[in-house]
Amino acid sequence: MNLHLPQWLPQSNTVNLLAGLFLLSALYAAGQRRVVACIAGYRWNSIALGLIALTVALVTGTRHIAFAALLVMGVKAIVIPGLLAKHASRMKGRDVEPLIGIPAGMLICGALVVVAFSQTRALFGSGQNILGSCLPISVATTLVGLFLMVSRRQALLQVVGLVLVENAIFLAAVSLTYGMPLVVEMGVLLDLLVGVALLGLFVGRIEELQGDSDTTRLSSLKG
Repeated sequence: MNLHLPQWLPQSNTVNLLAGLFLLSALYAAGQRRVVACIAGYRWNSIALGLIALTVALVTGTRHIAFAALLVMGVKAIVIPGLLAKHASRMKGRDVEPLIGIPAGMLICGALVVVAFSQTRALFGSGQNILGSCLPISVATTLVGLFLMVSRRQALLQVVGLVLVENAIFLAAVSLTYGMPLVVEMGVLLDLLVGVALLGLFVGRIEELQGDSDTTRLSSLKG
């Protein structure tokens, strides 16, 4: 749907603000030691993602994106954070220090954001539509989520990094193609929900076996 500048500019400003919240919430999650605070960052990340998809649906008049936005808000902003928080409340071990200190880690995340923006714009250029800023932000969030996965010893924080990456991939799909087919989106959300539930069970099992969820200690289980 082609929109003239006066029509899509207000929605574009809204999307830019929500995209900024999307990236800042991922950076907030990456800068936390406590699992509960990291989960809160993921919850806000999912809320921003759902609102971006809903804005796109309102502007383009695409019903399946509106339905997908509601699914995102329900599954990613409510159900999955609830499951993660439930597993976090059962953890008896203390917070595990990250492999890289928080100040150094945030500097690395800042560098990843700069690289993501520069390289994405070099490859794809600057978009002139309502989602022009979302693609570099999705790439930056993917890198931040991957960094969270590899820089944390705690298994549940690694799961949070994984679902942040999945959020970023969803945003990239909306940016490039205005959403995937509804059946695909529903299947992805269902798989993600089942995956998080299973990962939560594995995290609980690790906690029972060794008293905390420090994944670096799993090497001691080798025969």
